[in-house]
Amino acid sequence: MTGDADADDVPHDVRAALAQLLDRAGRAAEAGDDDTAAALLDTARTVATNKLPPGDRRDRLRHGCRAASAALPDGTLAAAYADAAVARLPTE
Repeated sequence: MTGDADADDVPHDVRAALAQLLDRAGRAAEAGDDDTAAALLDTARTVATNKLPPGDRRDRLRHGCRAASAALPDGTLAAAYADAAVARLPTE
């Protein structure tokens, strides 16, 4: 057991907010808008920290946000990290 919560333990609005933030961050990074991408990634990390239950999923999402931010200004790499973080979100 990794400590991950079931999808039911993550509210729909939190999943949706994180997916939207990470998607927008990836698009901003690919467009070369590093400031916007960094701000969106920081917000996604904060949401994950405050709204996801403790466990592997939360830790990986926060790590993905930090890795994407650290990859800037390489927009392609930052977007790949953001996409990988989205993949850690539970499905409905």
